[in-house]
Amino acid sequence: MKTWQSRFSPYATRIAPSAIFGLAAMPRAADTINLGPGEPNATLFPAAKLSEIVSQTLDDPDAAARALQYTVNAGDPQLRERISDYMCAKGMPCSPRNILVTSGAQQALDLLTELLVVPSARVAVQTPTYPGALGIFKAHGADIMSIEQLQEDPAVDVAMIYAAAEFHNPTGTSLSLDERQALIDLARTTDAVLVEDDCYETMRYDGAPVPTMLALELREHTIESARTIYVSTFSKSICPGLRVGWIVAPATVIDQLTLLKQSEDFQAGTLVQVCVASMMGFIMQQHVPMLRDVYRQRRDTMLAALSTHFGADVQWSKPSGGFFVWLTVPPHVDTTALLPRAAQAGVTYVPGAAFSHEGAYSNALRLSYSSVSLERITEGVRRLAAVVDDARSGTKGAATHA
Repeated sequence: MKTWQSRFSPYATRIAPSAIFGLAAMPRAADTINLGPGEPNATLFPAAKLSEIVSQTLDDPDAAARALQYTVNAGDPQLRERISDYMCAKGMPCSPRNILVTSGAQQALDLLTELLVVPSARVAVQTPTYPGALGIFKAHGADIMSIEQLQEDPAVDVAMIYAAAEFHNPTGTSLSLDERQALIDLARTTDAVLVEDDCYETMRYDGAPVPTMLALELREHTIESARTIYVSTFSKSICPGLRVGWIVAPATVIDQLTLLKQSEDFQAGTLVQVCVASMMGFIMQQHVPMLRDVYRQRRDTMLAALSTHFGADVQWSKPSGGFFVWLTVPPHVDTTALLPRAAQAGVTYVPGAAFSHEGAYSNALRLSYSSVSLERITEGVRRLAAVVDDARSGTKGAATHA
């Protein structure tokens, strides 16, 4: 009899475990402060409002019948209309025909890769970049390259350019207006599709909003002739457990993506879509401003702690939104090798190599402030600084490059 492993498809065997999810299984000290996962804070979920909406929906026989039944594959019509209105208000004129509701942004990226990327096709990414996207591209057999490499040689045949313009995961940084336009121009020069991942779009804490790449392109093109495809989610503004995201694209693209989604899971859950559609006004007008205030304070606390506990040989990003700070430590300190020692000292993070298709950024790491209290952010940074200081000086068997 064949082994189970010998029966697995090439696609299945190209899928690697997430370094971020692996943090949960790592041996650690009691009361470890986890600065790794980019999770929203569970105490901020609008559970009471969601409970109210669910009760109202299920107490109404007609509404309950609609919410508990199948809906169209592209997504609940009312939700797609609400998302379309929201996109138009953000400078991205489109109609419900240009919206596909997905089971989170992760499925959106997977569907787009399935649609656009054949094995060995090139995908250009920011470096570092979101590891969930890297995993999808690798599973589909893509040849991953950096956007910098593509800019140096735009004659290379590339299927997709993947980029986050706002509050990038893992660095927390945002692209300038000129940098966004440069990526749009690069996509047109190389005849590639530009996929814009805007999952943190509601989480701006400082400064005026900057147009998305899709919004910039739609100043000169209609949605039907645009080559920027936009992806976002309600995971940060409501909660990730609902698993509701969306794609904005030309109708021809949405039609084909809808067929792919139909073959995968038929549709996103009707009840959660109906609830999100009912909640959108409350979420954007009342809930998101509260989230911004809370997360802004946590970001400020982390930046202050970094300034207090780290010296000049450690640098970090200063994000104007999102959940993350990117830390670069001295070159001889390997943050992957250092992580077990940090966990034993009571703090965890995500090593920089997890965000590279080439294993680069060995002396970098990502910190998240979103799900940790102010006091634990400060204490976690203090613990991390002590571990890095040991590694910097080479004491206590600290993990360094040979």
